[in-house]
Amino acid sequence: MTIDLTLACTNYDWTRPLWTGEIEPEGIDLHLVDYHNPERFERMVRHGEFDACELSLGSYLASRAADEDHPFTAIPVFPYRKFRHSFIYRRADDEFGLSDLEHKDVGLIHWQTTTAVWQRGIAAERYDVDLETVTWHTTKSEGDIVPVEVPDRFDVVHDHREGSATSALAAMLAEEEIDAAFATAPLDSRYTGGRHDQLSRERERLADVEIERVVADSRAVEADYFRETGIFPPMHTVVLSDEVLDRHPWAANKLYEAFERALSTCMDRLTAPRWVPLAWANHYVEHQREVLGENPWEYGLTDGNRTALATLQRYAADHGLIPEPYPLEDLFVESTL
Repeated sequence: MTIDLTLACTNYDWTRPLWTGEIEPEGIDLHLVDYHNPERFERMVRHGEFDACELSLGSYLASRAADEDHPFTAIPVFPYRKFRHSFIYRRADDEFGLSDLEHKDVGLIHWQTTTAVWQRGIAAERYDVDLETVTWHTTKSEGDIVPVEVPDRFDVVHDHREGSATSALAAMLAEEEIDAAFATAPLDSRYTGGRHDQLSRERERLADVEIERVVADSRAVEADYFRETGIFPPMHTVVLSDEVLDRHPWAANKLYEAFERALSTCMDRLTAPRWVPLAWANHYVEHQREVLGENPWEYGLTDGNRTALATLQRYAADHGLIPEPYPLEDLFVESTL
């Protein structure tokens, strides 16, 4: 028997074999669609539009407190990871470090954004920042994707801005409305390698403003962070509709296996990275393996993923996203564990 499933997922290198049809989950005719974040998240959380969906881990954890309102369950696939020290910004003429954030104004997209959960947690745990002394500014007035009550001990101000969250944070920095920004993407393409079109409407305002990373040697800091913690922060997971799971419980395992095979295909290609326009691609691959090991993108409840998920849940509980950390096994379809 073959079933039709719609999967909303980004076309990463490690998911591309699913998009091209090179890898097909057994018994599933997979129809892939892609939407930008957070549209994809909102369409799944608020409307249940897809059979399966790549979803923010912050939103997924928050959804578990009211799982009857969010009828989907994750499989232990983590299709997007990112170290987040690199995405904390300030104005270049306002010199301070990550440990100096207390009593400052800091911009976020949403309180619930997985990136912000990691960044707040790291700032508090590793740089001794008292998060309750910071004034947090969110850029989107429509609120978090999964409604949560932020504890009163945190000072959160909702500053709605039109346009992309990236350009909003850059503009707020340039206009000195905030001192620092916890971003999900590079803020200014002139200095941090981001997309030019992201900030096109803010170019004039940014013309005389230098924006730079708070953590100057962020790549080295992030490498040390991994060596000390074993954490390569997962940002997203993949959820399946509970209706699909009730009717076709085997589909979770077949989809998980397909994601695993797609990732393996991608990692195998790194043995000879000829397809990327990087002059020193081999050097980058060798450096990554030296620091992160053979497969830092691993799926399943491995030791490394258990450590990362336990840490993320601890931060999420402290920030009011979840009442308390859940047993990790309760977060995922049992058969995929």
